Amino acid sequence: MAPFRDVLNPESEFWEACARHTNRQTTRKIQAVYLCDECAIRLTHEAFNDRPPIHHGETLRGFCGLCNESKMVVARFWFACEICWNIVQAYQKAKAASQAVHNYWSEQCAVRFPLLELLETDPVYLAPFHRGGKTKRQGAETLDALDFRVGRIGRTGEPLFHIELKAGPGSIEQMNEFQLDINDSNDIVGVANKTGLPVYIFHVELRHVYAAATRATTAGGMWWTDIFTLLENRRAVRPRRGEDKQAGYYSPSAFKSIDSFREELQDERYTILRERLARGRLNFT
Repeated sequence: MAPFRDVLNPESEFWEACARHTNRQTTRKIQAVYLCDECAIRLTHEAFNDRPPIHHGETLRGFCGLCNESKMVVARFWFACEICWNIVQAYQKAKAASQAVHNYWSEQCAVRFPLLELLETDPVYLAPFHRGGKTKRQGAETLDALDFRVGRIGRTGEPLFHIELKAGPGSIEQMNEFQLDINDSNDIVGVANKTGLPVYIFHVELRHVYAAATRATTAGGMWWTDIFTLLENRRAVRPRRGEDKQAGYYSPSAFKSIDSFREELQDERYTILRERLARGRLNFT
């Protein structure tokens, strides 16, 4: 395959505009990321509305900022607003966190619980930005899936519970507070209420490995809790620091090491949570 070196024409109507916004959104911020050719093409077509980089820089061996693999990568430059660029940078982290859950299940659960199946119901995907017709709260009330769902293998394929995945650089053991956006907690509540299935929250600690000016994301520790325990341990709701966004702040003691989750499965405690949910819906914040 020929090297990908397409560039956006300076005469384009989307020059000095965020590449991820479907409609023109003026920005003069130039953002940079090292990508392999395959991922640069994917990002251009799937997230950036077929708008190629404005420039391709140095080539070196390092980690791709999207697929997270070590290979030959090139510095790519786009016009992009801060919010959209933060989302682009989160793709690599989300992929590493998701893979950590798959690895945990295959290594620790699949053999011990052969009749249970883990399905990724909301996989990470690239997408452009366009304004939706619903508010965040309205969307939460109609959701019926989160990141993963566990069910029984067989003809019935009975769903048992959902898993919502959260990831970040912090270890639960070193946190003073666990932070969760209100939009995210409302999504969890909405799915639990709509499906009648309990929700577990997994937190994956993310770490970075560097090579030259590039970095890969790897998974460290992992912890879990259920939605009832999490809500019972909420200390406060307040704006996130430096942002116009509300978040819930929770005691880290709500979480347990992932090693103990097998006991949760062995004792089928999710059935108790399901019965509790049947007795009364969870409240939105």
